Amino acid sequence: MKLDKETAGARWRVRPDGPDKVTGRLAYLTDLRMPGELHGAILRSAHPHARVLAVRTERAESLPGVGAVITHRDVPGMNRFGIAIPDQPVLAEDRVRYIGDALAAVAAATPELAQEALSLIEVDYEPLPVVSDPEAALQPGAPQLHPAGNLLHSTAYSRGNAEEAFAACTHVVEETYYTPRQMHAYMETEGGLFVPGPDGSLTVYAPTQHGFKDRMQLSRILEMPEHDIRVVSSPIGGSFGGKDELNIQPFGALLALKSGLPVRLHQSRWDSVRAGLKRHPMKITMRTGTDGEGRLLAHRVRIVADTGAYATLGPAVLNFATEHTMGPYRIPNVKVEGYSVYTNNGISGEFRGFGGNQVIFALEGQMDRLAEKLGMDPWALRRLNLREADDLGPLAQRIVATEGASQIWSAIEECSLMRKRELAGEAAAYRPPWIRRGIGAAIAMHGSGLGFGLPDFGGGRLTLTADGRIEAAFGYEEFGQGRARIAGE
Repeated sequence: MKLDKETAGARWRVRPDGPDKVTGRLAYLTDLRMPGELHGAILRSAHPHARVLAVRTERAESLPGVGAVITHRDVPGMNRFGIAIPDQPVLAEDRVRYIGDALAAVAAATPELAQEALSLIEVDYEPLPVVSDPEAALQPGAPQLHPAGNLLHSTAYSRGNAEEAFAACTHVVEETYYTPRQMHAYMETEGGLFVPGPDGSLTVYAPTQHGFKDRMQLSRILEMPEHDIRVVSSPIGGSFGGKDELNIQPFGALLALKSGLPVRLHQSRWDSVRAGLKRHPMKITMRTGTDGEGRLLAHRVRIVADTGAYATLGPAVLNFATEHTMGPYRIPNVKVEGYSVYTNNGISGEFRGFGGNQVIFALEGQMDRLAEKLGMDPWALRRLNLREADDLGPLAQRIVATEGASQIWSAIEECSLMRKRELAGEAAAYRPPWIRRGIGAAIAMHGSGLGFGLPDFGGGRLTLTADGRIEAAFGYEEFGQGRARIAGE
């Protein structure tokens, strides 16, 4: 079928970025090439926790075809990055805290030569005790991973009196839920092309969700004015939060400026898994109680989030999780405490859902267990306790009136009717005998932005063009949602 406006007509709309993507015509940033470019590679730690006694690069520097080798001594400005808390070394100085920590980077004439150069770099380590369990990291005597200790951030919220309310509950469920570490696994791993200008400027072609924040961080690292750094961030082959933070940008920028040549740096899937951001693993302990009719009376929650070796947006993720522990339900008595903890595990940070998914999974498990105790339909229990359109939000904050939760009930009823028809033998579709089908009940709630109390700055410009279109210009990145070419289509 020809995908043009005439064919599409009024029945559907073709995404303006769709044809180029599905046909393979679109060139992503990691597809860019430039004559005379060098190929970058990063040497990462062999240990999850160790002192770095020496890094010797002389053999790599003398290898023919190597254009640049860098260590922490080559960082002219601040040897730290982090979108909110700059606590991660660009290149480790005297200590590594996870196997993704970078110690050196090289730029060479070919990718194979770059890998050979990495193999010639010698590092002397003194292994240190590994802290892999966030609960253990909070105990007295645990090895301290950062000067302020292992606790990155904590939260607390309460209303009413949860402990007294539990005494009045007819049914109480207490469970501990563990949610795992996950990878974004975007098809385009972290990479880009870094081009130094003859006037000392730098152009960065690298997928990111925050071009302005990247420029600000690179300015501090390179000790360059922001106006000398240009960041080109779209198109992006997947992000989902994983490219919120700097990844390969500092290394590519430093190598390009030191060599004076364009440097292409693109992580392998293995390096992406080692060094890329993960979803926060969480241990969530919940105690929830109802009266005899199923009305929620009391809710107590403890969250322990494994933020890994460095902070990135760990505090904001914990704040968001704390807000979402009550979901879309009215609960008069609540007590929540949360802890985001440093460990020697991979770095946890921004991931689609931003901490809400983990606690909603636990909360919805509580609702199912309570429904079983009550002998009540799980949907009926949820419907009984849903907040109304004008109710305050989870933290008793004023939110935009919403009927989103109530609007799903027609769909739920339709699904239930279809299932009843199927059980009655009315479904004619063939199903192989090895397929089993079950019914689950869950409601996901997701607040917009970074959570209550955190500002979401934005702005832009609307222009009526000469051909009658509306052009929207704003400082947000286009990373797959078609935002860059929606206006006027």
